[in-house]
Amino acid sequence: MKLKTDLFSYLKPIADLSEKPIIYGVRQGYMNMAPFLMCGALVLAILNVPVAGFHEFMAYHIGESWRTFPTIVYTATMQVLSLIALVSISHSITSLERLVQSGAIPHILPVLTAFACYVALMRPDSLAQVAISTETAGASSMFVAMAVAIISVKSLVFFYTIYDRIAPEKRHSFNGNVAFRATFRISVPVFITIAIFAAAHMLFHDANLNERISELFVGGFHGLFLRGDLLSVILIVFVTQILWFFGIHGGNVFMEAYSYAHERALDLGMPVSPFSKEFFDVFVYLGGAGSTLALVAVLLLFGERHSQRRLARGAIIPSLLNINEPLLYGLPIVLNPVYCVPFLLAPILSATVSFATLSLGFVPFPNASDITWTTPVFFSGYLSTGSATAVFLQVVCFFVSFVVYMPFVSVARIAAEREYLADFKAMADEMVYVQPTQYRHVINRTDKVGNVARYLAGEISTAIRGGQGDLHIEYQPKIRWDGDVSGAEALLRWNHPVFGYVSPHVILGLADEANISAALGRWIIRESLRDMRSVMDAGIKGVTVSINLSPGQLNTDEQLGTFIENTMKEHGIPPESAEYELTENATIQQTDFLRKTLRRVRELGCAVSIDDFGMGHSSLKYLFDFYANVVKLDISLVQGVTESAERRAIVRAIIDLCKRLKVEVVAEGVETEEQLHIVRELGAHFFQGWYFSKAIPFHEFLDYVKNHKGGAFS
Repeated sequence: MKLKTDLFSYLKPIADLSEKPIIYGVRQGYMNMAPFLMCGALVLAILNVPVAGFHEFMAYHIGESWRTFPTIVYTATMQVLSLIALVSISHSITSLERLVQSGAIPHILPVLTAFACYVALMRPDSLAQVAISTETAGASSMFVAMAVAIISVKSLVFFYTIYDRIAPEKRHSFNGNVAFRATFRISVPVFITIAIFAAAHMLFHDANLNERISELFVGGFHGLFLRGDLLSVILIVFVTQILWFFGIHGGNVFMEAYSYAHERALDLGMPVSPFSKEFFDVFVYLGGAGSTLALVAVLLLFGERHSQRRLARGAIIPSLLNINEPLLYGLPIVLNPVYCVPFLLAPILSATVSFATLSLGFVPFPNASDITWTTPVFFSGYLSTGSATAVFLQVVCFFVSFVVYMPFVSVARIAAEREYLADFKAMADEMVYVQPTQYRHVINRTDKVGNVARYLAGEISTAIRGGQGDLHIEYQPKIRWDGDVSGAEALLRWNHPVFGYVSPHVILGLADEANISAALGRWIIRESLRDMRSVMDAGIKGVTVSINLSPGQLNTDEQLGTFIENTMKEHGIPPESAEYELTENATIQQTDFLRKTLRRVRELGCAVSIDDFGMGHSSLKYLFDFYANVVKLDISLVQGVTESAERRAIVRAIIDLCKRLKVEVVAEGVETEEQLHIVRELGAHFFQGWYFSKAIPFHEFLDYVKNHKGGAFS
């Protein structure tokens, strides 16, 4: 573990680059493409199964047109990968812009502008070619799509800012539809942005700069292929990997250069290098560019995040067929600083080992006519050489790559966990430290805070449906004036394996936003009453459980009263053993069905209590409107009795009033013996706080009751 931490400390500056807004936006955009990549990779694997019998079987049983369906799916995914990337990346980067978040710029407009800029730059002969041309829409234009997405969004925001300063909107005047005015106002920045890309098209295409750049790359590769020594092989791998890392289809550049070099050598009567394309396919790129089959194995064995293992499982078959787009763009590896080093190093080491082994004659050179690029790894070695030694060499290269990737997967996990913790803290702070009247929704946000919120909401939903999870109930004992344990408050707790302690405020807030407050509240009631049944089965009498009812549950669950009645009957809980608690300072809508619910609870014989009583503006109103017969003094009042005579007077007045109304009073937050002594003298008969016990798991609470029944203090 120390080695991984030390490696992380060295790579932390590199890992921090991935959190820069543009790089984060690009990576998020690539990750959003994962469903399309998995679909495309699956059908591509089916279409290229290197077994003749499979194709004959499909043609015989389904017909010669069996390839039509997977081809359509492939065309709709992999053949338009650049267009998908353009939309996805521009959307992700747009989501990070403050002008978009504030609503000044409608979210859809930068995405539409990016598409228009892409068409302007590529300028196909017909608009249809944007969707069907491999050159303009396929994976070969991924880098162009990424660059257009970044530059167009940033340019649009920049020009909008300048335009807004030159001609600020007169917000006091209202003429026409507000939405129309917002979109009309952005027309000038949109035009300028598209015009820049149209000018770029004239520069690059009409001046043939794109062809010159292509010739430069191909010419350089051509020379390396003709040399055929170890240095040239390493340089070929290095340049190809660099191109892939930045989203440029290195395979296309490689193939164009190799074909040119091969034809050139034959025309000049020069010997063709034995280190052919098949050499790289068979021994270097095991699983595709970057030798990523080893990465799949590392993720399956050591990837601790469920999403990583799920992606790896989905990438197994495509990777065995050397199709690795799901990893390149789904993990992603492209523009991921942490994976840059192993992505370059693994194939370079494999190329070096393979070059030496083949040069010394230990393994035959592969035969181009015996395999295709989709021939499964390990089979390709034997089929292309007819020798088992080639398979052994592939295994060696696989393990070399496995060892290279292994520490970096751990580093990526550490970096991701730290990122998640920071995002979680930002989300929790936003949900907890905000007034009820200023409640902010986070679950629908498109940034990292929204991602964490949706992830946690999904875990909450899974836990309350009976799935595995760390959501549980703990119990804080309630002590009677004579020291006997009279009951406990059931408190929701979540010790998350990644984020640690999650505040109940965050849990309830997420449940409200995810519309699962009613389900969560019912889960809490079921768990608490089941535990109370266990207390009774242990022969312990006179202990009640106080169950919190959240505002979200009270405001949405119209059948709550019936559920409480049925659940208590199911577990055989007598009415006097259950108490249902409302928070005085919570936002509870006093609806007819809420009053009906609370009336039903009281009619069952259960107590209704009000928490945090005494500091809200509506304490007395709640006391009467909600049929309460128990109040819990606000913690700030109880803890202030040792310092303020005014607080003591307030507490005494509340207790005297409650006695006249025959309402039970519980002093919450008792932490010292002095506080206990004072509130007892002021007339309180029940106490709760850390002086007696913090909230504890049920089995500890059961032991606590057994050990303290008959006196918790003298």
